[in-house]
Amino acid sequence: MDWAQIVTAISTAAIAGVVIGLTIFAMPMFRIVGRLSGTLERLLVGLENDAVPLLESTKSLVSEANKVAVSLRTEVDGIVDTSQEVRERVMNAVDAAEDRLLDLESLLNVLQDEVEDTVLDVAAALRTTRRGTAIFGAMRRAFLGSGKKRKRKRRAR
Repeated sequence: MDWAQIVTAISTAAIAGVVIGLTIFAMPMFRIVGRLSGTLERLLVGLENDAVPLLESTKSLVSEANKVAVSLRTEVDGIVDTSQEVRERVMNAVDAAEDRLLDLESLLNVLQDEVEDTVLDVAAALRTTRRGTAIFGAMRRAFLGSGKKRKRKRRAR
């Protein structure tokens, strides 16, 4: 045998020894890894069993919260719409009241002008009546004499 073949045989035997040693050393490690794998699998199954109801409960809670939010939004929109309608009605009522007050002011101005004209007409009529009465009295005195003489004549009868 040549030295190359001897070195190859020794190398092959050494490599085989190392592989056998690693295999013997790794066997307990594989068992530990297997146990850890089983433990991890049981832990994951346990977590899954616990997490599924928790996730379902969370989904249900989120669903209910969404329903409440939608209901609340609907109510708030209704309140806003009602508020806008009330505000519009109040503004219309204020505008109508303002228009009526302006009409009333105009009516009162016309009424005041008419009353002033009527008072002036009545004053003029009274003045004219006083003058007419004074003229009638003067004519009566002139034509009939003084009223004292007639009264005496009536008493005497």
